[in-house]
Amino acid sequence: MKKYKVMFMIILFACLFPALVAGKVTADAASTSVQSSSSAKKTLSIKKKRSKKTIFIAAGHQKSGISSKEKLAPGSSATKAKLTSGTTGVSTHIPEYKTNLAIAKATKKALEKAGYNVIMLRTTNNCPLSNQQRTKKANKSGADLHICIHCNASSSSSATGPLVCVPASSKYVGKKIYNKSCKLGSKLLSSVSKATGKKSHGTIRSNYYTTINWAKIPTVILECGFMSNPTEDRQLNSSSYQKKIAKGIVNGVDKYFGFK
Repeated sequence: MKKYKVMFMIILFACLFPALVAGKVTADAASTSVQSSSSAKKTLSIKKKRSKKTIFIAAGHQKSGISSKEKLAPGSSATKAKLTSGTTGVSTHIPEYKTNLAIAKATKKALEKAGYNVIMLRTTNNCPLSNQQRTKKANKSGADLHICIHCNASSSSSATGPLVCVPASSKYVGKKIYNKSCKLGSKLLSSVSKATGKKSHGTIRSNYYTTINWAKIPTVILECGFMSNPTEDRQLNSSSYQKKIAKGIVNGVDKYFGFK
């Protein structure tokens, strides 16, 4: 009798086991589906928030500099050249204005893919606007942020990594724009450093930049790396590294707005 009872239990378990396994798989699948649905909703929610923000991307310099002078800042008697010509890659011999535009285009693509609206200062290498005029264009564009894309140069060929330039004080831009520009600079610098795997070269706080001094919206200059460093020059001019910079900019903008 005991023998038959054991056999019966074995047969019963054999019959029920597939159903139990199927039930567990179904439950796991349902759980995964719920998690996936929740994640998708969160992504859509963030994308919807991004769609309400506009970023003005300014590729620094152009084919030719403008040597005539303009006011450094509102109310200032100091003047500077309207537009400098930029640097040139020590290895690639590519002029900075071309590299800046390539990075700006990669950034536009990445920002738009994330859901942001983007306005470009220039899409070609001819943009005969002074630094003051460029910032005034950004101010009038309706954009929420103004990011100026540049590359750097140093007398030391060992210098590497991104840096940002922000106002030294609220003297020309006012307290609100000063605080927001500093916040934007901080978020961009940490995110681009992380995305590229490069140590940050730090933050320059100065009231010497015409581009920043005329700002009426949060504005920073992002120096993406050093074209005076042979290795970094080649990286800055490669599409794969430009995409890393663009990814870092998107992450920095997300952090600025609190989307991440």
